[in-house]
Amino acid sequence: MGKRKRSPKLQRKCANCYLKDESEVKDGDELCENCKLRDWHKNFQLTDVDSFSLFNEFLEMVIQFSFTTIFVAAFPLAPLFALINNVIEIRLDAIKMVTLQRRMVPKKTNNIGVWIDILEAIGVLAVIANGLVIGVSSDFIPRLVYRYVYGPCVNDTATNIDCMVGYINNTLSNASMSDSRVMFEPDQMITPDGFNATSCSYKDYRNSDFNVTSQFWLILAVRFAFVILFEHVLVICKFIAAWFVPAAPMQVKNERLFDKLKRLKEELR
Repeated sequence: MGKRKRSPKLQRKCANCYLKDESEVKDGDELCENCKLRDWHKNFQLTDVDSFSLFNEFLEMVIQFSFTTIFVAAFPLAPLFALINNVIEIRLDAIKMVTLQRRMVPKKTNNIGVWIDILEAIGVLAVIANGLVIGVSSDFIPRLVYRYVYGPCVNDTATNIDCMVGYINNTLSNASMSDSRVMFEPDQMITPDGFNATSCSYKDYRNSDFNVTSQFWLILAVRFAFVILFEHVLVICKFIAAWFVPAAPMQVKNERLFDKLKRLKEELR
């Protein structure tokens, strides 16, 4: 491999370099020994790096990827903020590696090692977590069940009406104040206008005996069915995308094979 060429404008020359005849300086010439020694001293005074120096960088990205993917259903703007953060951090890391740390010794590697397996596991966990957030903790499934099972539009019996009319009342259960199991003080049921309430509504699917209704079990079954279906569909899509987008581009693989073939030919000479 030939020597790396340096632009004359970017060369940092000492007094010995400037005293040389300009006609003798050619494009691609290396710095003199004094300049090299000066750069080595400056590099040695910077923060030391070793084989584990990139561990914190990888860990930071993996943690960010985890929070961004696992909780994206709860905070959809997380990927946007992560992108903005990474665009800025790329430049900050470049400044840190160039001006604050010693120059790293490059090493060849096929991939990023165990971090790939960690990212794969986080991807599967993120699918399950988002399915649980959408299916269990949100009102998506109850609204869906009401619309197609209990709402006014069931069997197309109503026209010119919103199919979600009455959904709020459907999600509420009533507790009578005359029931001995209801523990309320009498003054708590008097409104500021002086109206004495005889019943109280709360969000749940229970009858007058405080037992869960069949609608509760139907919604629960649909929730878990949605989580299982959602998880399987997204995991299948994930593996299909991973199959179409390999870890290493074909051009890189071909260059690696050609380089290996070249080394083998040189050894056989």
